[in-house]
Amino acid sequence: MRPRVIFNSAMSLDGRIKEKERGVDFLSRLDRYRIHELRGSVDAIMVDIDTILSEDPELGVRTPEGKEPYKIILDSKAEIREEAKILSGGGHKILVVSKEAPRKKLDKLKKTKKLEIMACGEFAINLSELMDKLYDMPVRRMLLEGSGSLVRRMFTEDYIDEIYITVVPMLLGKGNELFEKNLDKEIKLDLDGIFQYGDEVVLHYLVKR
Repeated sequence: MRPRVIFNSAMSLDGRIKEKERGVDFLSRLDRYRIHELRGSVDAIMVDIDTILSEDPELGVRTPEGKEPYKIILDSKAEIREEAKILSGGGHKILVVSKEAPRKKLDKLKKTKKLEIMACGEFAINLSELMDKLYDMPVRRMLLEGSGSLVRRMFTEDYIDEIYITVVPMLLGKGNELFEKNLDKEIKLDLDGIFQYGDEVVLHYLVKR
């Protein structure tokens, strides 16, 4: 058994994702509220270290009825900065590392309040082992945010069940794509709903099994 995983992201009409260094701010106020409601509905939010290093998110939940889910950071080499916002924010954090993570850095991070360090895998993070551990915690619904290699691995290894993609009315022309490389296989989807916030459109898909 494993958690049900929901992937949420946003892209321009030409398939590019936001880049903090370029000052691109994608989301409307209403879509930000939708994301916070979605975060409040799950047991955990998972991101990789690339998202933490490039965007420094706190991953807070700011809806009145929202609970504070686990914040799970996949960081095989323990590269996270000690001053990262996610470490000082609310809620219980889990840093997932490989057994190759430097012991000296881990000893420093262990002093962080509400931070649990979990080792999964020898040189890279073993997603199958991680999913089993999360389900036993128990984590039943998990939100995956970010982009890049972790998202590609989650799709390739069949861990994604639902997708929310916000399409913003913008053509960036250049920049990073939603997936940094091609997926290793074809994934079929069922459209479950379409939401509109002004000129933005949110597409909700279920992954076919």
